[in-house]
Amino acid sequence: MLRLAIARLAPASRLTAHSQVRNSLPRTFTTTMAQYHPNTDPPKGFAIFKNIEELASGSDKFRRVLWTGTHSQFVIMTVPVGGEIGEEIHTVDQHLVFLSGKAQAIEDGTKATGDQVSDVHPGDMVIVPAGTKHNFKNVGPTPLIVSTVYAPAEHKADTVHDTLEQGEKLEEEGKDEPPSWAKQ
Repeated sequence: MLRLAIARLAPASRLTAHSQVRNSLPRTFTTTMAQYHPNTDPPKGFAIFKNIEELASGSDKFRRVLWTGTHSQFVIMTVPVGGEIGEEIHTVDQHLVFLSGKAQAIEDGTKATGDQVSDVHPGDMVIVPAGTKHNFKNVGPTPLIVSTVYAPAEHKADTVHDTLEQGEKLEEEGKDEPPSWAKQ
């Protein structure tokens, strides 16, 4: 039985974008990919991203952290045609919303059951519980664009990875760790 939870969602809301960071003026996030600049302390107040689908589709980076809080982290990913997120197991829960493209969600099964594979489309949400070995492969003709929330944070607060390989290398070297103030 597939343990990944997959749900169909309504189109993303169109929201006004502001983020209040401690001791700073509100920062507007735009579709030009203005990057969130984390301080040494966790952010305070709302972070509202305007038109997340357009914001995410404006990035050609494999992984870009947009926001890191004390208990969670918001990331967008762009997976090239024929690419994949990479087989992984997290110690945290992960929620993924598929914004464009077509993917296969793959959950590592047992020898008896084999891998569990499900098709995933724009508007679908997949919840991956901590400890679940999984991968997502782009099986469509266009880049796969995904927004994901880790709870708690999984990556360094200002992470930008150009490619899967770059991300894996930095993780192996211990250079992509969440901030110390993020609850683990």
